[in-house]
Amino acid sequence: MLPTLFALTLFVGASALFLVQPLVGKLILPLVGGSPGVWNTCMVFFQVVLLAGYLYAHRSTGKFGVQRQAIFHLILLVAVLVAFKAAMVSTPNGSPLAVLGSFIPDDSDNPVLGLVALLTIAVGVPFFVLTTSSPLLQRWFAATGHPSAKDPYFLYAASNAGSLLGLLGYPLLLEPRLTLWEQQWVFAVAVMIYISLVVICALIVIRSQRKQCNVEDQFASQQLRLCTPELAPEGEQQAIPLSKSRIVRWVFLAALPSSLLLGVTTHVSANLAPVPLLWAVPLSLYLISFILVFARWPNKVHQAIGRLTPVLLLLVVLSLLLNASEPFALIGLLHMGAFFGVCLVCHGELARDRPPAEHLTAFYFWMSLGGVIGGVLNGLVAPIIFHKLGMVEYPLVLVLAGAVRPRCDASAKEPPLRIVDVLVVLTLLGISVGLVLFVSNYVVSPIPLDEPETWQEKLVRGGLMFGLPAAATALLVHRPKRYALCLGALFVAGAFDVGRLGETLHMERNFYGVLRVARSPDGKFVRLIHGTTIHGQQRIDEPGPPRPMTYYYEWGPVGRLFQDLSQRNQQLKRVAVVGLGTGTVAYYAQPGQQWTFFEIDPAVARIAQNPEYFRFLSSCKADSCEIVLGDARRQLTRRPNESFDLIILDGFCSDSMPVHLLTREAFTIYLQKLTPGGVLAVNVTNPHLDLAPMIARIANSFEEPLAVRIRHDQPTETTRAEGKSESSWMILARNETSLGPVGWDPYWDGVTPTEGQIWQDDFANLLAAWKPHRK
Repeated sequence: MLPTLFALTLFVGASALFLVQPLVGKLILPLVGGSPGVWNTCMVFFQVVLLAGYLYAHRSTGKFGVQRQAIFHLILLVAVLVAFKAAMVSTPNGSPLAVLGSFIPDDSDNPVLGLVALLTIAVGVPFFVLTTSSPLLQRWFAATGHPSAKDPYFLYAASNAGSLLGLLGYPLLLEPRLTLWEQQWVFAVAVMIYISLVVICALIVIRSQRKQCNVEDQFASQQLRLCTPELAPEGEQQAIPLSKSRIVRWVFLAALPSSLLLGVTTHVSANLAPVPLLWAVPLSLYLISFILVFARWPNKVHQAIGRLTPVLLLLVVLSLLLNASEPFALIGLLHMGAFFGVCLVCHGELARDRPPAEHLTAFYFWMSLGGVIGGVLNGLVAPIIFHKLGMVEYPLVLVLAGAVRPRCDASAKEPPLRIVDVLVVLTLLGISVGLVLFVSNYVVSPIPLDEPETWQEKLVRGGLMFGLPAAATALLVHRPKRYALCLGALFVAGAFDVGRLGETLHMERNFYGVLRVARSPDGKFVRLIHGTTIHGQQRIDEPGPPRPMTYYYEWGPVGRLFQDLSQRNQQLKRVAVVGLGTGTVAYYAQPGQQWTFFEIDPAVARIAQNPEYFRFLSSCKADSCEIVLGDARRQLTRRPNESFDLIILDGFCSDSMPVHLLTREAFTIYLQKLTPGGVLAVNVTNPHLDLAPMIARIANSFEEPLAVRIRHDQPTETTRAEGKSESSWMILARNETSLGPVGWDPYWDGVTPTEGQIWQDDFANLLAAWKPHRK
């Protein structure tokens, strides 16, 4: 029963710990927008607090001993109850986070410090106490004298199982059914149950320690034996000190999967697809690897995974070199499989090298320190040092992972690197660079980014460029160091491939992602690209003011909207645009108008205002063209009501629009800021989410249902060559009269609302809007 009690306590504590992480992330989303950097920063914060909890468990146990430490920890739990009100970061009547949002500046490229300050105040204390569970309770159990206490690491599997339940239970069970306020009460109940179980465990440990001390007192013969925390049980041998090399190895093996976790999450979210719950998949695999390896992971299976993982890494490297994103299921599975293999290898090595129970808290501390180092390097350091290079840390960690093998694997025993190894790598690098330049310039013409590339074209192009070097690299798989260097050589060679993105003219990276200004492979266009999504383009050879392209084509929905609105008696005077991009929509501005662009990313504003790249803003005919930095929803609330005649909602992060811009409360704000005859235009173009039915339901949910029109626009072969992109737009107004010419223009289709949920600030189920099949 005793192991079950401790396992249950760890399970409940870990579930609450991983329940609060996505909950808090969702609560702060409206303050910082829908960037992958939000999740990465939250992950780094939680890892740092986890390290602080492990440090507390290690130092307090060492200083006070198990018995007095258990008493001290019971006193500390009172702090949780006192600070728990702060953890309830929103109420049915409002959210204190709106006040704490002042920590996050509106015009910052990297609002990490403000976000960390907000998290510290909101959930710092309760989260800290929850993080102490795993090392502390395992150390307590080791001091109970139970037959299983000599190796308490099996409890770590129970802890990670609870983490997995909290992680998956939130998006699959809680988020689709409960409001944010109800979710916080679930978290509160889980914490109270956890505290009750910890109190029971602490009382058992204190009683057990007193019994051990009484037994030792009875057998004391020569001198007075004091029952002190430092007194070891009779017959226990003094623990062997930990070597520095062993500690460094622990830190490295923990840092590598932690860094890879954030790297693969960012890559698949920004470059593959903004799939609902996708962020939970790599974190779940990360936790599952701990569960498996600490539950008597078989040695033969560990060796087999160690041999398979390098092959998966090579395939991932090839997919990155080819910018492969289709078929999504296969490419996503490949990235996740390689990541899971690295986790199993690294965490398996940690489990096999676990020290005796006397060093348990130290082991978890150093392992947690490695996790923090990996997270900090990805979430905080990489965006600064790789500011002009893009997402470099993911390939770097893949290269390092290629050098890791199980110690029990004979193939990992290789001699140190010699000059011949360096020559082999340099030869491979030279061949790879030569093949890339030859194929890209003389054999295969790059496929433009806005045209589909068949798998046959990908196979031919990729096979000619990287097939031979990849095959040579595969032959070195049993030489880990040489193999890792060859993977690095492939990445270096890949930098010489212009690819479908074209020639890079400018690259900039910050908290919100990687922005690239590129000249198209055919030399006709200059483009702004976020991830693999084009956010605007301009013809290079076009004299005078540039013409709008992509979603804003003159003979597309946006152009037709401005044609219709020009026929109204009430002239457009004030226009607001949520999402700047290249500023393309400014083409439609006319003298006498005032235009306001709301943009959360300062880098986008700098690029759009640079006439060397894009001239839409510099050619704007409006009397004033203002750019307001910061989250659009927060900034709009600061504007007077009835400020705009037209609001264009087009705020995308890579290929997805932040959810908090599409809730019913957000649309209420938009209507407040529109004049009585104002119009709202929403870009609902999205290959993954079917946004139109949900927005139609929101429009129908008002006391007086809104008038709605929609247009799904498909470019022809001719217009696509001229830069037009497929797009879908919805037009909303208070009534048919406000729609004016848009309402009777046959170009626009009517919309019939369907039954279903609507997104609200405290309830948004992305799975309900997911398109099961990508086009």
